[in-house]
Amino acid sequence: MEDKLRFQDRRNSIRLKIVSPVVYTQFDNRGRAYETKPSKTMNISSGGVKLKSSFPVKSGELLEITIALGPKMVTFKGKVIYATPSDDQGFELGISIEEIENQDRIALARFVIQKCREKESEALGVSQGKNAARGP
Repeated sequence: MEDKLRFQDRRNSIRLKIVSPVVYTQFDNRGRAYETKPSKTMNISSGGVKLKSSFPVKSGELLEITIALGPKMVTFKGKVIYATPSDDQGFELGISIEEIENQDRIALARFVIQKCREKESEALGVSQGKNAARGP
């Protein structure tokens, strides 16, 4: 059984706006790690992440990314799809997940589902609270 999965369809995933600490590692042309930098997520899905970084990265570059998702750390290899300057002198990086261990894939999917359920519950609670305040 294969422990690593490759993702193909990256646009059929729920995108969750969430800020979470990230560390990414860059590799040289021989595949050796040469630099690790801090970042943070802007949004996350089971197919990729959007990062905010203070450092430039090249489109097409392969990064190893570790994200803190609550009490769990999730690590995967991702390809930089785009890297654009942001309004506040940093960079926005669109990363697609290319390789991820099965347990990390499951942890990521569970995290996204849990956060979506929490947001849905909050929205329903607010909606029900407004209706209850109006009365019959």
